[in-house]
Amino acid sequence: MPRDLPPIDSLRAFARAARTGSFKRAAAELHVSASALSRRIQALEEHLGTPLFRRLNPGIELTEAGSRYRGVVDAVLARLEAAQDELVPARERRLRVSALVSFSESWLVPNLPEFERAHPELAVEVEATLRYADFQRDPVDVAIRFGSGPWQGLHSEPLVALEFFPVCAPALAPPLREPADLVQHTLIHVAQTPELWRAWLRRAAQPELVPRRELRFDHVALVLSAAESGQGVALATTLSCEQRLRDGRLCRPFELSVASPETYHFVCRPDGLEDPAIRALRDWLVTRLR
Repeated sequence: MPRDLPPIDSLRAFARAARTGSFKRAAAELHVSASALSRRIQALEEHLGTPLFRRLNPGIELTEAGSRYRGVVDAVLARLEAAQDELVPARERRLRVSALVSFSESWLVPNLPEFERAHPELAVEVEATLRYADFQRDPVDVAIRFGSGPWQGLHSEPLVALEFFPVCAPALAPPLREPADLVQHTLIHVAQTPELWRAWLRRAAQPELVPRRELRFDHVALVLSAAESGQGVALATTLSCEQRLRDGRLCRPFELSVASPETYHFVCRPDGLEDPAIRALRDWLVTRLR
């Protein structure tokens, strides 16, 4: 009498853990807890009567039996998925993106319809956040991070070279005719980049300038809103305030800009670009931003 086959969820858990080399990472990709995934694999090992992984500290590795079994399981799952694609109309693939609020609001969300028109089979879900996604724990495929990178254990690449320049309300008084006039005004800072104004003032040959007042906010949108309402002069990039400049809500009193040592990065798991959906998003971001 033939033996019962193991549940498909156990096979998926085994295949994903074998590919990622991590129960935690496999669990995150399958959107289950690490303990649930571990139980599925343990049940599979009991069903087969042999261990498939060596539990190391840290990490895991396939046993000899596990390596042989993986080849069969990967082939079977691939054939099942191909057969299902032929029988069932294509369904949307969810692509989960964790992006900083500033990038999401100013650039990603306004431009995302272009990507979705080119890839109707993908449904992009954006989580706008102020924190870095934890790829070991969070159900996320891609992150957009601001910094200098790289980040240990992850694939990351800069997306755009940023130049910062002053912006203010067109009706700001007294008017700004030259950088030295900033002494009469309030300088508005983003808390995460406290040295940018100093860098710009050095570039403008005003390293010792002391403004009338200084304000700090922890969110780019708040900085730009404060500048728009006439509270002072902020530093911004084309990426963050292009629409405000186009609408005339903000203006550039000086053309001088300063290069940022930090920028937005595309971040995913080390093997993430093997996924066609993740690669499609990466290629679109690189093309549009560069």
